Amino acid sequence: MKILAIETSGRVASVCVLDEGKIISEITLNTKLVHSVMLIDLIDTVLKNASIDISDIDLFAASTGPGSFTGLRIGVSTIKGFCLALSKPCAAVNTLEALCYNFYLSSDFLMPILDAKSQKVFAGVFRFENGEIVTYEQTSIMYIEMAREIAEKYNPVLLGEGLDVYDFSPFRIAPKFLQYQKASNVAILAKRLAEKGKILSHFDLVPLYLKKSYAEGK
Repeated sequence: MKILAIETSGRVASVCVLDEGKIISEITLNTKLVHSVMLIDLIDTVLKNASIDISDIDLFAASTGPGSFTGLRIGVSTIKGFCLALSKPCAAVNTLEALCYNFYLSSDFLMPILDAKSQKVFAGVFRFENGEIVTYEQTSIMYIEMAREIAEKYNPVLLGEGLDVYDFSPFRIAPKFLQYQKASNVAILAKRLAEKGKILSHFDLVPLYLKKSYAEGK
């Protein structure tokens, strides 16, 4: 099974092709370039580097949130467009769960933290057990004070873009090269979802926002 996965939930823009569980092409950028400008070019480059055509993809996957409203809309809309045009299925991958795959098979509790603005974060607590990710605190939006209380409870490894915004220095922090989103994690989780029969049509692929946009009110 060939899977094309994209990650646009935050500052990072990442695209990956996974073939039978093997990463054959991936590009990850953590720059100030906007996703709407570079995403299609990244997809084109990743496919060319893998020497495959978009029509060869069996399953499309997107990181569906939580995260940036704009980033999620761009990513989900792009995947929906491919699935519609090619009559292919897709998979919706939770951004925080995908981040945990930076520490696959670690015995530590893992707490991804993303900036939700206004002194709030998107966060959850997870751990790998027998190779599967188990949720201890559901993905949710919370004030940073609550996130710190949860961190005190579990003593997790913290990771995610939210650590660039808010101070969690008393806790265990992942090194920078393991803190950020990447499409290969999305692809791996999508493969696992497909193996469990949890695939979607383009109609059912929607972002996980958890809060209203600024245009709708905080």
